[in-house]
Amino acid sequence: MLSTILLGICALTASVTAQYTTQSDPFYLVLLSEDLQVNGSTLNACHEGAAIEGLCVGSKLPLNGTTTGFSTFQFNTSESITVPNPDIGETGLLTFTLRGSGFNESEAMSLYPYTASNVALPLFQPGYSQTPVAFDARELLNIQDYIDDTVDPAVAAGPFALYRWYSCKVYYTGYRYTVLSWVYGKYPPQNPTCCKVDVLRVFA
Repeated sequence: MLSTILLGICALTASVTAQYTTQSDPFYLVLLSEDLQVNGSTLNACHEGAAIEGLCVGSKLPLNGTTTGFSTFQFNTSESITVPNPDIGETGLLTFTLRGSGFNESEAMSLYPYTASNVALPLFQPGYSQTPVAFDARELLNIQDYIDDTVDPAVAAGPFALYRWYSCKVYYTGYRYTVLSWVYGKYPPQNPTCCKVDVLRVFA
């Protein structure tokens, strides 16, 4: 039964990422923060449900020695998408390869919102609409948009890059995790455990 479910999941995942067929070399995701305990920490894929992985805050990459056990990710892009602003980066999908018995499938990241909060979770999961992201000229992860509704009337300006990443302690599927989170809007996160971070791409 489980194998049947996983096969269906893999088929869904393949269709999600099909239009983004150009895949980067693997890389690590490293947090930059004014909080010295968080600064330099890696993001590692952590189990949060059936074929669902979150981005848990882990240990720091060693300056020398093995990096075995650290999660790597890839960036899927499309040759058919024009890059309007190279400084803020080309949009694509952040992907993680889910490895199991008899399959290796690339899952795209999507934001999972909480109705009662302005803090959302980036999750790698099948069957959800993927969230396009980009890496700017400094290798920092961002999400881009065109509409600025902080003025009246709202204006189309851009694209512009948003860097609303935080490290937060969250409650999901019965467990507490310290994970990368995204905050909607310009106001601070309502979760009091959140710490502002940037997300740096470091190729493996």
